[in-house]
Amino acid sequence: MPDNKKAAIEYVWKTISFPEAALLGKRVPKKQFLESGELVASDKKLFRENVKNVYWEYTLKPSTCPILPYRDNEREYLEVAVLQVEMNSQKGHKRIAEIIHRVIPYPLMLGLYTETGEFALSIAPKRFSQAEHGAFVAERFYTTGWMNCEAFNDREAAFVASLAWGNMPLQNYGSLYNAWTDRFTGYECSVLSGAFTIGKVGDRLAQLTRCREIESRISELRGQLKKAAFNRQVELNTQIKQMERELAEMVVNL
Repeated sequence: MPDNKKAAIEYVWKTISFPEAALLGKRVPKKQFLESGELVASDKKLFRENVKNVYWEYTLKPSTCPILPYRDNEREYLEVAVLQVEMNSQKGHKRIAEIIHRVIPYPLMLGLYTETGEFALSIAPKRFSQAEHGAFVAERFYTTGWMNCEAFNDREAAFVASLAWGNMPLQNYGSLYNAWTDRFTGYECSVLSGAFTIGKVGDRLAQLTRCREIESRISELRGQLKKAAFNRQVELNTQIKQMERELAEMVVNL
């Protein structure tokens, strides 16, 4: 693996092995994001302080790789852009990924990385906006936690390996992006279950959403527990244990 500040993200791109013809390596000015009308002051501050550089690393389109565009009544995937985001720190990376997905209308894969060898990946399936003709909205943001390419656990290694170009259905850009979504959903499930598997997004996503809701509720109850009187603590502990059992049962089926 190359010994330089881009080692982590270069490892990921090498593992995925996008077609060589798709390599672009074009720098995207930060002002393109900072001048966006969609960003509030706190987002601009986060982006300015924590993003060092953004590169349009690969452009996947019919002229660079032989995959057909996709369009239906809800979405349009004529091409896919792969962006590389050099971070000054790990701070706020999920919010920064959301900012980039919102500002750039194309379907994207983002590779965020630090100089110390960590990386995170992000996608966001997009559909036509019902409010504004010609605009797109992200249906959901999938952004991984930080990973270290020299210290993968089994589920992280399996997730990255599953993104290899040779594993992808390449009938069109819609099928490609759906395959990525399956795998990113599998990654999110693996954070809870401890094992990475690829399954149907619909069912898993509903279960995953419910698991996150239970986790959030448990966290709220634990916060109340610290301030509650003894009788109330007993009641809260009972609720927490019930929800922990429900969560454990659901995680088994992820």
